[in-house]
Amino acid sequence: MAPKTVTVGDIPLPTPPSAKARTPALMPIAVAAYALMVALTIRRHEPWADEAQSWLLGRDTSLAQLWGHLLHYEGTPGLWQTLVHALIRVGLPYGGYNFVSAGLGFAAVVLLVRYAPLPLFIRISLPFTYYLCYQYAVIARSYALIAPLLFAIAVIYTQAPLRPALMTVLLALLAGVSVHGFLISACIWVTLYGPQLLGWGQLQASERMKVAIAGLTYWCILVFFLICAWPAKDVAFAEHRGLANLHLFPDVAKAGLAGAFTGYWITSLVLIALSLPLLWRGGGLLFFALASAAFFLFGTIVYTQLWHFGVLFLAWVFAIWISAYKTRVTVPTLLALTVAIGFQCYWTAAAIRYDWGHAYSGSLAAAQYFQQAGLPSGGLYTIGYSSTALQPYFSANLYSDFHGGASEAYWDWSKRNTVDDPVALIGSNRRESVMVGYKAMPEKQRWADLLHLLGYSPTRHFDGATFWQTDVFEFESYDLYRKTSDPQAASSVDMADTSQAGQLLSGVHAIEAGKWRWTAKNFSILLKAPPGSIPNGAELTLKLVLPEVQLRSLGPITIRADVSGRELPALRLSKPDAYVYSAHVPAEALESGLAAVNFRLDKAAMGVNGDARELGVVVIAVSLDPAHPAP
Repeated sequence: MAPKTVTVGDIPLPTPPSAKARTPALMPIAVAAYALMVALTIRRHEPWADEAQSWLLGRDTSLAQLWGHLLHYEGTPGLWQTLVHALIRVGLPYGGYNFVSAGLGFAAVVLLVRYAPLPLFIRISLPFTYYLCYQYAVIARSYALIAPLLFAIAVIYTQAPLRPALMTVLLALLAGVSVHGFLISACIWVTLYGPQLLGWGQLQASERMKVAIAGLTYWCILVFFLICAWPAKDVAFAEHRGLANLHLFPDVAKAGLAGAFTGYWITSLVLIALSLPLLWRGGGLLFFALASAAFFLFGTIVYTQLWHFGVLFLAWVFAIWISAYKTRVTVPTLLALTVAIGFQCYWTAAAIRYDWGHAYSGSLAAAQYFQQAGLPSGGLYTIGYSSTALQPYFSANLYSDFHGGASEAYWDWSKRNTVDDPVALIGSNRRESVMVGYKAMPEKQRWADLLHLLGYSPTRHFDGATFWQTDVFEFESYDLYRKTSDPQAASSVDMADTSQAGQLLSGVHAIEAGKWRWTAKNFSILLKAPPGSIPNGAELTLKLVLPEVQLRSLGPITIRADVSGRELPALRLSKPDAYVYSAHVPAEALESGLAAVNFRLDKAAMGVNGDARELGVVVIAVSLDPAHPAP
C-alpha cells in the first residue's frame, strides 16, 4: 500500500504508515525479548568511570554550576547530566542508574519497531544490534538519548512543515545531548529547512513566519549550547585539538566506518554504497553526507573515541528511514542492512556474554571492600581518572586529593587537577593508603615502581576491564597500597641505570645508547634528601647536553628548577656543549626527606628529524649531594 500524503502548499508530503496496520505478533515478542536481555545484563554490569562522572555531576552540583562552569570542562551540552540531576532529586538510587539508559533504549526500539517504514524482519532485528542493545542501552551514557530522539524525529519527519514547534523541540533536545547529537541535529535542520530557505519567495506569508520563528528559536538554543560547552582555556582534555590534525582525517574516517558498521572499513563502505541509490531517490543522502562529514571532521580536529562510532550507524538508519517514505526500500539496501545487523548482533552477543561473566569495572568490588573495612584514618589518596567509578557508592568524596578533600566527588578536567601528578603524591601528607586506578600495564607498573620507592606495598587488587564489540578494550582495575617502610629512593639517578627509572616522575623519555635520555620541555625527578640536609640543605647537580640540532632549531635555551616550591637559579645554554646545572637547595625544601625536583625549559622542539616527541635537552645524571656547612 502506498503511503498516504498531506499537502503543504503545492508539495505533497508522505506520512508514516499507520501503526495500527502493522502489529504482527512478532513485534511485541521482539520488544519484550529486547527489554529482558537488556535488564538482565544491567543486573550483571558494573558502571565504569564515564558512567560515574555524569552521575556525580548530577549529584554534587547545581544546575547553575553545571551549565555555567563545569560543561566548559566536559566539552558537551548538559542535557544528560540535567536529566540525571532531576532523577537523583526525586530519589533515583545509583543502582537504578543504568535502567535510565535502558528505558531510553526501550523507547527507541518501540518507535523503530512500530513506525519505521521497513520490512518486518529488519524492524525486529535492528533492536538487537550492538549500539541499540548494549553500548547505548546497558551503558549509562548521554548517547542513550540519541536513538529515541532521532527516531522520534524520523516518525514526524514528513510532517515537519505542519508541526514546526514539535520538530524544533526534538531537534533542540537532540542538540543538547552531546557534541555528536549537536552535529546530527544541525544536519537534520539543514536537510529539512534548507529547501524552504532556498525557495523562500514561493512560501506563503504564514509559512514564512512559522519557519522564521522556529528557525530563530532553534539556532538561538544551539548558540546557547555552544557557549555553555565551549572548552575553557585550562581544560585538560583533548588538548591537541586543532586544524593541524587534518592529516589524520583518512585514519579517523576508516576507524569510524569500521566501528560503526562491520568492524572493517572497506566492507562498511560497501554497505553504505549499496544504500546510496535509495538515499539519493528518497532524499536522505544530503543528511547522511553532511552528518558523516561533520562526524569525521570533529573526530579529526577535536577528539574521537570508539563509542562515538555508533552515532554514525544511527544516522545511517535514520537516513534510510526518511528515504523510505518517498521510495520503496531496494534489495541492495535490505542486503546492506542485513549484513550490518548480522555483524552487530554478533558484537552484542560477545559483549553481553563478557559482561555476564566478567567485571566491567573493578569499582564495585573496591567500593564493597571500603564499605566493610572502612576508610584509612590517615587519608586515602588516589591516582587515575578511573578511580571516579568508586565515588557514587558513597555519599561524599572518598579521596584526600580530589578537590583538596572537599565533598564534591566528580573528576576535575581542568589543569588544576593534580590527581595524576606524582609530585603532588610525594608532597601529600594525607596518603596512608594509595589507590591506583589504571587502564594499561605500563601505567600500573609506573605507579608501582614509584610507590615502592616511597615505601608502599600492594595489599589488594580489584580486577576489571571495559569491553568493545568483540574484545577487551582497556583495564579498569585498581591496586590498593599501604605504607609499610621508609622511602627507598636514591639521592642520585644515573640515566643509564634502568633500575632507577621509577624516580623519573615525568617528562623524561626512554633511555638511548644505554647512557642518556631526552627530556620534554618540563621534567621532574624524585631524589632522596642526603644525610645532613637538615639543617645544611643540599647541592643539586644536573649533568646535561644541549645538542647542536636543538640550538639550530630553537636558539639558546634557559633552564630553571624548583624544589617543593622553592625557586632555584636559572642557567642559560647558549652553545652546543655539555653543561652542569648546580644550585643550593635550602633545608626547608627537604624536610619531608624526599624532593621532587622540577626542571623547566623556556622552549622545546616538536617533530625534530621526524621524532613526534617533545624534545628539550639530553640528561645524563642528577643528584642531591650533601652541602658543606656554612663557616
